[in-house]
Amino acid sequence: MGSVRRNIVSYKVRKESICVKIYVIILFFCGIGIWFFVQPANNQNIYTTATLNKKIEIVLVENGIVKNDILSQSIKEKNKRTTIWSEFYKTIKLKSSKIARAFEKSFRGVASSMKIGLSRMDNADGSATYKFYSPGKNYSKIIFVSPKKSSKG
Repeated sequence: MGSVRRNIVSYKVRKESICVKIYVIILFFCGIGIWFFVQPANNQNIYTTATLNKKIEIVLVENGIVKNDILSQSIKEKNKRTTIWSEFYKTIKLKSSKIARAFEKSFRGVASSMKIGLSRMDNADGSATYKFYSPGKNYSKIIFVSPKKSSKG
């Protein structure tokens, strides 16, 4: 009778042990699944932000913008739940021979290659703002300030 009881107890222990192992394995795979779900999104946004900023700087340099033309620039890190990205802001003073629209074709090419949107807004003060974005995220905002017109003509 004692050996039957030991077998029943042993069977219950093995059954509970198997359930615990299955539970641990399920938790492990859920953890890996969550990690893979979250990780690529962060890496993709960081890649998009860095690549976009590099391409924008190339366009600016190719169009004659130098360090002295940049009036201000800043970076803000944004965090939305599991997504992290940076927003780049630049204010650029155009030379008298340049207009903001001269950058538009190149900016559209950059936005298209990155599969993101580009918007342009003409401001009341004569400046023009370009924004690179995707749904729910602004990646870059560039404001072109035209040189002040001389009152002497």
